[in-house]
Amino acid sequence: MSLCGCSAPDRFVQRVAHNARTGGSHLNLSTVLIVSYHFYPSNEIGARRVTALARYLADSGVRVVVVSAFDDRSIQPGSELLPGIFAVPVKRPTRALLNALVALKQRSRPPIALQSGETSASPARSVLVSLKGRARDFYFRALYFVDEYKKWAWRAARVARRAGKVYGAKVILASGPPHSALLAGAYAARRLRIPYVADLRDPWSDYLAWTSTRTVELAFLRRLERQVLRSAAAITSTGATVAARLVERDVDLRSKVHVVRNGYDGPVKRGVQGTHGRLVILFAGELYVGRDPFPFLEALEWLLSQSDVDPSRVQVTFMGRVESYAGTSLTRWIEDKRCAGVVRILPPQAPEVVAAAAEDSTVLLNLAQGQPLSVPAKTYEHLASGREILLVCEDDCETARLVSGIKGVNQVDAVNFQAFTDTLRSLYTRHVVAQQLTSPSELDVVGFSRDAANRTFFEVLRSVTQQ
Repeated sequence: MSLCGCSAPDRFVQRVAHNARTGGSHLNLSTVLIVSYHFYPSNEIGARRVTALARYLADSGVRVVVVSAFDDRSIQPGSELLPGIFAVPVKRPTRALLNALVALKQRSRPPIALQSGETSASPARSVLVSLKGRARDFYFRALYFVDEYKKWAWRAARVARRAGKVYGAKVILASGPPHSALLAGAYAARRLRIPYVADLRDPWSDYLAWTSTRTVELAFLRRLERQVLRSAAAITSTGATVAARLVERDVDLRSKVHVVRNGYDGPVKRGVQGTHGRLVILFAGELYVGRDPFPFLEALEWLLSQSDVDPSRVQVTFMGRVESYAGTSLTRWIEDKRCAGVVRILPPQAPEVVAAAAEDSTVLLNLAQGQPLSVPAKTYEHLASGREILLVCEDDCETARLVSGIKGVNQVDAVNFQAFTDTLRSLYTRHVVAQQLTSPSELDVVGFSRDAANRTFFEVLRSVTQQ
């Protein structure tokens, strides 16, 4: 693969010269190579962190080279994707064979036909079917070991090595998930003999340990994770809990691990105090695994049953991929219930429609259950929204600890129905009766800005190049 456009455009050279004259140049960070499957123009949440960092570095006079799939867009290798940021695309491998194997797996589970007079399958046939099922499961677990992007990561590793030579990279930052990108970054850095930083946007082996009982697979993954992280000059984690667990398992990582959280983009929006006597709750997003809306809806149903509550003052909107959760339709669930008159369920909307709905709301609902080790990106957006927040998550999870003590954030555990109803009652009283809301103050949330995270990132990158 040839890399064209290797010399920086004039405006980038001028920016570096300006930073040098003003004392902003950091020669040890002249070129940073980022390996990340997700990057602008991808709309994936995972693209935001690395894209914002790349922009920050470029604005600081650092040349940034990005090896990514770029959402499989048609991008010329070596082109300036954004000012000071140069693209080295690696296409997604074709998955025709894998898709065929998945289809074969699904078709290979026919029911056991019983012979005439049989009331159940014979023990021998049951054992055979069980063995075949275990063999299939083992095959697919091996196929997806680490993750399903291994082939892409192998290509990205070789491309990153060549790009590092062409551009004279001083350090590599590899970001995952997919965590196979960390393998690509480690390989390229080792061959180039430059330091690399492993960025864990989500837990790696800790996620498998939390979600699965497959101890053999976990043992192999733990070993691989340890090798990859030990070879890193620094490790950044979005979560303090994951960072602490990494050090607990390997004390040699203590000096390498840094907590660099995600953050909100732009300034903190001015808080709204008046509610005009309305309680307007908005959830905008997707109801995927863990984001169970029904405890909230049950508490809402209780609130609307109270004699002193005026339903005409309450409005709840679910907007996005929200038509069902765990196979249960929200529309059918609210039928014949009090909340049917106040709840709207809308399909995905254009960004400007979502923004307008957020502006009209008095409370933003964040469903963050079942994520003990991670903080959903939506949490940071809500903190800077200028609206009051209803956060549903376990009392002992990372997200609850993050927002503890911040006024304007109402955190409740979904299993505590009394706490849920008390919280909704409090919101109704303050928003409808007192006509006031409390949004998080800029002083309380400024530390969670994207700029704050990028400054920490910058110092980590600079420190590893000075070692």
